[in-house]
Amino acid sequence: MIKVMLVDDEPIEREGLKMILSKNRSNYQIVADAQNGKEAVEFAFTHKPDLIFMDIKIPEFDGIAAIKKITPKLPDTKFIIVSAFDTFDYARQAMKFGIKEYLLKPSKISEVLEAFDRVVDEIETKKQEIIKRKQINHRLESVSSFVEMEYIVSFMMDHVHEFNQKEWDEWLDLDHKQGFVSVFSFESDKKHPSREEKSRWYQILKRSFQQQNSTSLVGPLTGFQVPVLTLFSDNQELNREMRGNIVRAIIHQIQNKLEDCHVTVGVGRSVADVNLFSDSYNEAIYALELVYNHPSASYMVYSDQLKQKRAQLVPFEVERELLTTIKKGDIQKGMQMFESYFSSIQQASDFRVSVIQKAMEDFFIVLTRAMKELGYNENIQTNLGQFDTSIQIKEVSKAYLIMIIERIEEWRSNGIQSILLQAKNYMDKYYDSSISLGDVAQKVGISSYYLSKLFKDTFQITFIDYLTNTRLQKAKELLLDQDISLKEIAIMIGYKDPNYFSRVFKKANGINPSEYRTKYC
Repeated sequence: MIKVMLVDDEPIEREGLKMILSKNRSNYQIVADAQNGKEAVEFAFTHKPDLIFMDIKIPEFDGIAAIKKITPKLPDTKFIIVSAFDTFDYARQAMKFGIKEYLLKPSKISEVLEAFDRVVDEIETKKQEIIKRKQINHRLESVSSFVEMEYIVSFMMDHVHEFNQKEWDEWLDLDHKQGFVSVFSFESDKKHPSREEKSRWYQILKRSFQQQNSTSLVGPLTGFQVPVLTLFSDNQELNREMRGNIVRAIIHQIQNKLEDCHVTVGVGRSVADVNLFSDSYNEAIYALELVYNHPSASYMVYSDQLKQKRAQLVPFEVERELLTTIKKGDIQKGMQMFESYFSSIQQASDFRVSVIQKAMEDFFIVLTRAMKELGYNENIQTNLGQFDTSIQIKEVSKAYLIMIIERIEEWRSNGIQSILLQAKNYMDKYYDSSISLGDVAQKVGISSYYLSKLFKDTFQITFIDYLTNTRLQKAKELLLDQDISLKEIAIMIGYKDPNYFSRVFKKANGINPSEYRTKYC
C-alpha cells in the first residue's frame, strides 16, 4: 500500500486529486493533506509518505523549499510537482531533487493517473530491491555465522578443511590480528534443560558479544560450553587484565538475563599467530577446570603462574593421552600410562597426600566429562578423602580405573554399535530434511566430534559422504520418472538449491542430472 500526502493551499484542488485517485486506483492510502509549506514538512516527518503531490505556490514557504527540507530526512519519498505556472525555472529546480513528474493545473485525469502510476512503479521497484537486499544480507549473515563456527571448530578439533589460511583470513579478516579464546560454560539448575533453553542462552551470549567494540567469533554450543575467539588489531595491547575485563563485562551482561543458570568462563592467553589459537583454546579449557574447583570464582584467566601450576600438578600431555587410551578401552596401555601419570603427580606434589587425593579426584571429574562427550553417561567420579596414604589412593584409583575401562570396552563393543546404527537409521529416514551432524549427534546422545570420528572408523565413510550418497542414490531413482522436475527432486532429497544439487550430482557421477535422465530413460 502506497502512502500518499497532498499539499495544496486550495482545498478544492486537494479534493479533486482525492476524487481522481479514489475512482481509479486502490493501491494507496491518503495519510495527510497540508495547505502550506510548514504543514507539509511537519506532516511528512510524522507520516513518512511514499509519494507527495506538491503544489509550488503555497503559503509560509513554497513547495521547492518544502522539498528541500523534506528530502534529506526522507530520501526515499517521491514527489509529483503540481503548478499553475509552466516555467522552466521550477522544473529546473525540481530536477535537482530527482523529480521527474510535473503536472500543470488544471490537469487531465489521464495525466494525473499516468504520473501516479509511473512514480508508484518506481517506488514498488525500489521497495522490492530493498527487500531483496535485506534477504541477501540475512543470508550472508547466516553464511558468515556458519563460517565463524567452522573456523572455531577447526582449531578446537584440529579439523582439516578445503579452506586454506589465506581464505580464512579473507573471509574473517584475520590478517594482522591477535586474539584470545574464552570458553563459556553454562550450569543449569535443571537436570535436563531443553534445547530451547540452551538456544536462548546461546543467543544471549552472542548478542552480548555483538554489542562489544571488539570483533568476536562465537563458536557452537556443544554440551554446555561455547568457545569464543576475540580478535584485536596486532598493534593493540591485550594483557591479562584487559582480557579479564572483557570477560567480566560479558558475564555481568548475560548473568542478569539468565534464570536458573550460572555462567563460568576460562580464558586463554593472547596469541599473535592464528595457528596458535588452538593453544589459547586449550589454555581456556584448563582455566575453566580450575574455575570448577573454586566455587567462589566465575572466571579465570590463564597466566604464567597457572602455566607453572599446570606443569607441576597436572601433567597435561600425559593426562590427555591417558584419557584417549581409556576411551579406547585399552586396559594394558591404560595401566602403563596410569603409573606414569600417578608418578608425575606424586613428584609434583612432594608426596603430599591431600594434594594427590585432590588431583586424582579432579582427574575422575575430567574423565566423566570426557566420557559423556563420547556418549557414555555413567557417573565415574569418586571420593578419595577417606584414605591416609598415597599408596592407598593409587591402588583404589587403579582398581576403579580398571573397572571403568572394562565397562567402556564392553560398551564400545555393544553400546557404540547401537548408537551408530541409530545414527545411520536416522539419516536413512530423514535424508530428505535439512539434517546436520549436530542434529544427528543430538538425537543419539553423543558429541558431534565423536559421532564424526566413530562413524568414519566404523563404516569407513564420513558422515557427510554417507548422507550425500544416500541422497544421490534416491535422486537416481527419482530421475527415472520423467514427470518429476529436477527442482522437485532436489527438494525431495534435502537440497534447497537445485543448482547445488546438480553440482554435487555431477561431481559424484561425472554427468549432471539431466544427462543422467537422458542416458537411462
